[in-house]
Amino acid sequence: MSDNYCCPESGKTASTVIPMVCDHSGRNEQDRSNELILCPACQKEGDHVRNVTVRHLVKKELIARAGQCDYRICMNEKCDVAYYSENLSIVFGKEDLKVPLWYKEDASPRYACYCSRITEEDVIRAVREQNLTEMNTIRKHYDPEAKCQCNVKNPTGKCCTNTFKEFIKKALAGRSNKK
Repeated sequence: MSDNYCCPESGKTASTVIPMVCDHSGRNEQDRSNELILCPACQKEGDHVRNVTVRHLVKKELIARAGQCDYRICMNEKCDVAYYSENLSIVFGKEDLKVPLWYKEDASPRYACYCSRITEEDVIRAVREQNLTEMNTIRKHYDPEAKCQCNVKNPTGKCCTNTFKEFIKKALAGRSNKK
């Protein structure tokens, strides 16, 4: 497995998966995954997230409210909205999730890898103390049996590669500043 992606299927989409969105009656509409749909709170563009991701990450008592529709995730670090439905009828705040959103300014912990529960601090420690600088090497260091389940464990529903690499870069920059 290369260090480019933790998930072998990363970057690929199954041809049988069709994003679902709902109209106000709850019936399925056309795919809106490529449309610009702004967060109802901060008016920033949200990224498409499949329903399966949202249903796995909202608190147990809120799963039924998630319905079968796809969502957007608000990537604004200052906004309290986590997910909002593509028709804007359902909004989940970050307090409605079982995990913190790593990019929100008050996230604690900040996960580099949700599947293995590896934090930003873990990555920094592995780089600085163990001299590990590749994502998969760090993942195996902390979780030798690491399995990719990004579609249901990572709030974006995507592989953690980019976030993980940003944390490695941060650790390397900090290490070079200490010399």
